[in-house]
Amino acid sequence: MARYPARYYDGLTARSRAVEVEIAATGLAIFDEAGPVVGSWPGKGIRLVERPREGEPVRLGLAGTTARLILDDPGIVEPLRRAAPHLLRRHRTSRRTVGRIALWGVLAAASLAGIVLVLIPLMSAQLAAVTPDSAKYRLGRTVLVHLVDLLPGPRTASAGRYCANEDGLAALRRLVERLGADLEDRPTVHAVVVNVPLVNAFALPGGIMVFTRGLLDEAGSLEEIAGIAAHELGHLAHDHSTRALYRSFAVALLVGVLFGDLTGGTLAGGLAEWLVNTGYSREIERDADAFALERLKAAGIGTEGLADFFARLEEKHGEESGPLFGLLSTHPATAERLAHIRAAGLPGLRQAMGDEDWTSVRQTCLTLQTTPPLP
Repeated sequence: MARYPARYYDGLTARSRAVEVEIAATGLAIFDEAGPVVGSWPGKGIRLVERPREGEPVRLGLAGTTARLILDDPGIVEPLRRAAPHLLRRHRTSRRTVGRIALWGVLAAASLAGIVLVLIPLMSAQLAAVTPDSAKYRLGRTVLVHLVDLLPGPRTASAGRYCANEDGLAALRRLVERLGADLEDRPTVHAVVVNVPLVNAFALPGGIMVFTRGLLDEAGSLEEIAGIAAHELGHLAHDHSTRALYRSFAVALLVGVLFGDLTGGTLAGGLAEWLVNTGYSREIERDADAFALERLKAAGIGTEGLADFFARLEEKHGEESGPLFGLLSTHPATAERLAHIRAAGLPGLRQAMGDEDWTSVRQTCLTLQTTPPLP
């Protein structure tokens, strides 16, 4: 008996398997490539899912199920008609069945929304709270490497993607320590500067605070950098990035279960891509802004620098989006942020840092290396 190669979907998962199909007197016999019988379809239940067009595969279905057989050889249709008398008959679905399907679809969508919007965020917060700091730091280092691969910048093997001037990095660390000096549960922060033109900053798991060369070049004073550092410190203090890590993993796992693909990509790579392309919700960003204003006040640093930074970007670029203006596009609208910052009206009692340290920060990228300057 002739056998036809096919791809078989059992209707229970989204995965297909390579099989061979043999026409029998009573229908179809389905064999695994290795030889064992996978199943059999009675002829009276076999239908063409759609009329095959020239050059397209033949798609067969079994009445009452969502199982499918896809064959590249259209020559199966004629001999199969003798074993499957209803092969060419169009299957009509009753209104009652359609209604049931629609109801189950609505219920499934509502359940999925509840899981994604309520259950997963709650579980993510609890998991982040019990994850050891050492594990978060290892995750953060891995995310950093993926993040740098995603950002625009030098791609040659010898090009340094990390800025490594120790004086500049030390000045940034002192600034962050000052901003969090009186916090009861102050996170340990590791400042990193990456050699990319993007104007942005990121907070990663494990206390890794990332600044870009483009951000340091665009800033007109250290008070501007202080405001952005205070904002990212808010993300670190509330462990937003670790929560996002678990949330991304849970959603990816859920999608994998639904569509039969549990392999997925790397978790760290998924978080890095999410940070670049999507970012936190506006509510979370507003919370981080409020935290930044409170930290600036506690450190005696005015908000004028942060307001000047966003005012200059808004005047120069408007509300443009895209990778160059990531700091704007992933945060609440610039005009909204400006209004909030100016309304706070916090005067500067002292400089964020001395002139010598500011010069060191601006020169952080004079020294480059290919690996992250982290302990």
